[in-house]
Amino acid sequence: MSEERTGRGLEPARTAGLLFKFHGRRALKIAANRATMLAEDGDRDGAIEWLRISEAVRDLLKRETKQ
Repeated sequence: MSEERTGRGLEPARTAGLLFKFHGRRALKIAANRATMLAEDGDRDGAIEWLRISEAVRDLLKRETKQ
């Protein structure tokens, strides 16, 4: 999956939507794991972006369960 980038980094909501579309409920774990991997590799900015994506996926999951 390609990452949606802007001048400031990834677009969390759009990336979360695509991640959720292709991976469903596993999207949250995938995003969190990506954040962890980047943090362990010393990529603080990348880890922060993927934490934002994780939050956006969590919001999608909340909306899904309310429907």
